[in-house]
Amino acid sequence: MDKRTDNLSNRNRYFVRGAFHRFFIPAVMSSFWMAVAAVVDSIFVGNRIGAAGLAAISFGQPIYLFYNILSYGFSIGGSIYYAGLLAEGKAEEGNRIFLTIVRLLLGIYLITGSLGLIFLPRLMVLLGTNISDSITRTYVQTQLIFVPIMFLQGPFYYFVNADNGPKTAAFAMSVSGITDTVFSYIFIIRMRLGVAGSVYSTVVGALLMLLITGRHIVKKKGELRFCFAKMDWHAVPLAAKTGFATSLQYLYQFVTMIAVNHLLMRLGGEAAVAAFDVVYNISLLSNSFSEAAVVASEPMLSSYRSERNLGNIRITLHLALFWAEFYSALFSVILILFSRWFSILFGMSTGIELQFTSMGVRIFALSILPAAANYIFSGYYQTIFQEWLAYLITFLRSFVLYLVALFLCSLKGMDTFWYVFLLAEVLTLMIWIPVSLLRGGLYQLSRIHAEKASTAMITGSDQDINRVVQQMQEFCVVHGAEEKQTMYIGLTIEEICCAIVERFRDSMGEIYIQATVVVEEDGATLYLRDNAFAYDPLSENTEGIDLEEGKQLELVGLRIVQKKAKEFYYRRYSGFNTLVIQL
Repeated sequence: MDKRTDNLSNRNRYFVRGAFHRFFIPAVMSSFWMAVAAVVDSIFVGNRIGAAGLAAISFGQPIYLFYNILSYGFSIGGSIYYAGLLAEGKAEEGNRIFLTIVRLLLGIYLITGSLGLIFLPRLMVLLGTNISDSITRTYVQTQLIFVPIMFLQGPFYYFVNADNGPKTAAFAMSVSGITDTVFSYIFIIRMRLGVAGSVYSTVVGALLMLLITGRHIVKKKGELRFCFAKMDWHAVPLAAKTGFATSLQYLYQFVTMIAVNHLLMRLGGEAAVAAFDVVYNISLLSNSFSEAAVVASEPMLSSYRSERNLGNIRITLHLALFWAEFYSALFSVILILFSRWFSILFGMSTGIELQFTSMGVRIFALSILPAAANYIFSGYYQTIFQEWLAYLITFLRSFVLYLVALFLCSLKGMDTFWYVFLLAEVLTLMIWIPVSLLRGGLYQLSRIHAEKASTAMITGSDQDINRVVQQMQEFCVVHGAEEKQTMYIGLTIEEICCAIVERFRDSMGEIYIQATVVVEEDGATLYLRDNAFAYDPLSENTEGIDLEEGKQLELVGLRIVQKKAKEFYYRRYSGFNTLVIQL
């Protein structure tokens, strides 16, 4: 690698790292607090009610999983398309997707929740318990009543996060988690409302979350708007195709959780089911790091995919994988060292309950690192529209190989049961990695058509600007652009970069500008990203230009760009100025 290529790679990392950490740190907080809220519910229930209460939560867990399928599937997929449309300057089309997903989910929630309440006795039998189990009945019934409030958090979180609001989305979800934690104590411990109290606390947190993210939209902090718009039915299957690559894990978990509950009742009774609920809740904590890395990388990958910027895509994946594995490793060590204390914390402090739980926590910890790799790559593949690989990973780790591991690990009872997690994750890695290498490579970037795009970095000097202008014009000529269009592309890059540099030359340190041009048959698109203070060069008022009197002659070039561009779109995104110009 020559010096210029090395410098380009380092400067690309500057933009990607800055954006990633702006998304990742808030995402970790929100994911962690939501996981903590679920864990605290089980801690309070376990200490107040005992194994019977934890078993009720485990029996009711498939209800949450079913609605997570819908919420995350449509929300993740829709937000990925939304971020891509914003990167292309199509904010109105993106907003229609948001409104469509919210209305669709709300309708589904109301219908399915009502059906669940009507057929509640049959539902309880399906979940693995019996009609006389009053604790589970109360828990499931309360869940179904409040489904619309609890699970509308999904679309609001993911869309606001993609709407350049990662801090707002993370703050809202953190507030939801913290509120859930506080009110769990109030409702379960102080008011003694039992397992229903854990649902009430979640509802209170969800209401606050919806208010905070709703304020982001009402105050027009991004591009999302509450307005009347026709349903974009075309976007529904697109969102489902992309988003369900991840959310199908909840469908598989829905099935496997029912199977596990039935199996554990046979192997170890109520104590085994309660121990599994503890391990499941701890898995939510361990997954929060990988989930945060995926949430942080999705809007970035969507933008870089639109720009055909393969270098930035690779860097984003590396960052997501590194930080997910780093925090997962730390958490694994903590679980192994303090498995007994985690068991006691959940109220599983004596006899067979302590034995089952401490062993389960300790062995589960071994599966966290391979699980993080599977999760990160699944999210990555779905974002770059290689959904088949994301579906494969999810299908293997959450369903088929999980069931195989479940059968093998249950042959000798509870002594080997807990290895199911490790075996499923390792087998998944052993299958999908060779498949991806044989079918396009680990990164799977061949379908992005990067040959139609060229990216260059500018460091703020006039010499550097001229070099990049020449490089971009030569690229356009090679790819069949007309002479006028080629000249105009060069003029646009030169004028905008010079405007940025001149404005901030004396007020900040090094100025980096990343320029990407994409040449298509119907025209070209220029993507500019810079690290300067908030500034949109194309918003400059050029009406005062007077050639005869020599007024504002420095704006003549920008005036030409404003008039000749088909359309242009500016936003302050992830700490940087981003400008998209259709030429």
